[in-house]
Amino acid sequence: MSDTAASLSYYFIFSLFPFLFFLATLTAYLPLGGSVDQMLDRIRPVLPSDATNLLHQHITALIAQPRPRFVTISLLFTLYSASRGVDAVRKGLNLAYDVTEERAWWKTELLAFGATIGGAFLLLFGVAGLIAGGDAGSWIARHLGVESAYLFAWRWARWPVTAAVVMLCAALSYYFLPNVEQKFKYITPGSVLGSLGWLGASYGFSLYAGHFGNYNVTYGSIGGVIILMTWFFISGLIFLLGGEINAILEHASAGGKAKGARAEGEAPPPPDQRPSAMPVGAANSAAAAERANGGAVGT
Repeated sequence: MSDTAASLSYYFIFSLFPFLFFLATLTAYLPLGGSVDQMLDRIRPVLPSDATNLLHQHITALIAQPRPRFVTISLLFTLYSASRGVDAVRKGLNLAYDVTEERAWWKTELLAFGATIGGAFLLLFGVAGLIAGGDAGSWIARHLGVESAYLFAWRWARWPVTAAVVMLCAALSYYFLPNVEQKFKYITPGSVLGSLGWLGASYGFSLYAGHFGNYNVTYGSIGGVIILMTWFFISGLIFLLGGEINAILEHASAGGKAKGARAEGEAPPPPDQRPSAMPVGAANSAAAAERANGGAVGT
């Protein structure tokens, strides 16, 4: 699980700045005034200050010198880079359920790209909703004479909304990515604990990095990048742990799938043929060899 989280941190840091470039350029075409600042305001309390400053510097530079003609190039590069992270999540969840990947490679690639695009749109719509909802609510409250009460309520209501969106992303990932058949559930132990654990761990790491950890002394000018990469690692590890919790509880329940089975009532393969019994990378090597020899890996 920690190996998968490390892969996630690399892929996400690799795709973060192209995505910020795309987002900053895209705001020139959308009625989302201040959307980038709104997004930074949402993550500022849970992200270490050095990492936030790093993001703010790059976004400010991008907005100051917009290059709309690079939107397509940035989007393609971002989608590919971020989809590698999503694909790593898929592999980690398959290992949590102890199942091998039987879907065709093009299906898993479409799934990775689709999940990446869906997450990007969810982020954009979430930011747009926060901006539009806040402005509309402020206008109504001002005309009703309750603007101060509304601002107080909105300041606290944003966090439950943020947690609900994070929980939705986790629930969709746990449903679509692993190679198992299951019913979609928005509220699961894994999605709840993963979302709350992510918020708590992010806040705790932010306090540690801001008051105790001196990354700039150790890593010099790349201290902010190391902090951001560590935060991605912690985030990936927590959400993978949420998927592991869902798998363990389902395997232990009377009506759930057996460990190693893809569907309820399906007989699992022998323990020595499951991913948990194979060396690291053996399952991927076996699948690649089977495809090269013309074997069926799933259609």
